[in-house]
Amino acid sequence: MQQSYINLLSLSPCAKEVPYLGTGIPREDGQLNHGFKNLIAHPDLIDAIPELATDRSMKSLVYSLNTGTSRFFTTGCFSGEVKEKCGYRYHGYLNFSWNCQVCVSDAINYFSLFFHFEQFLYTQKFDQKVKFQWSIEQTHFLDLDLAGFCCAIFINTDCCAASDIAEDNWQASLTVLEAFLSSVPGRSAQTIY
Repeated sequence: MQQSYINLLSLSPCAKEVPYLGTGIPREDGQLNHGFKNLIAHPDLIDAIPELATDRSMKSLVYSLNTGTSRFFTTGCFSGEVKEKCGYRYHGYLNFSWNCQVCVSDAINYFSLFFHFEQFLYTQKFDQKVKFQWSIEQTHFLDLDLAGFCCAIFINTDCCAASDIAEDNWQASLTVLEAFLSSVPGRSAQTIY
């Protein structure tokens, strides 16, 4: 059976720091950088994240990754609809980190997630036409002065004839990602937040 999705992994040549302040200056994608929000310590800030105001699937995913039982925390996100000659599609990203001082220190821990996500998509018979592009990035966790890694997952749906079909594909893609990341067991004894 040929799969309809694409799931890829790469290493980013860029590096970042967490936490980071919003610059108010548009990024390359034209969107403003609003800065890091520590949703582990301040879950009420989720409603202050502009990127989540109109995307309930992304908001659900971000919320689930910042709860007390999650192994992760989010460091950024974005989503939006694009109208092109071929039709409509959705694109965006989720940037996240292990909430574990030991896990962030080795990029192999993100590769393991990527590998098991691929298996999860297969066992769930996921059939959306979407591309997941995982990008592991060097990260300096400033609050602990800890060098490590975080990961961005760029998600792009295929072009669809109608906006609502593209949105359904987007929601299904985020739902399966949330189901997978929520299934990762345990909580670290050495959390970052």
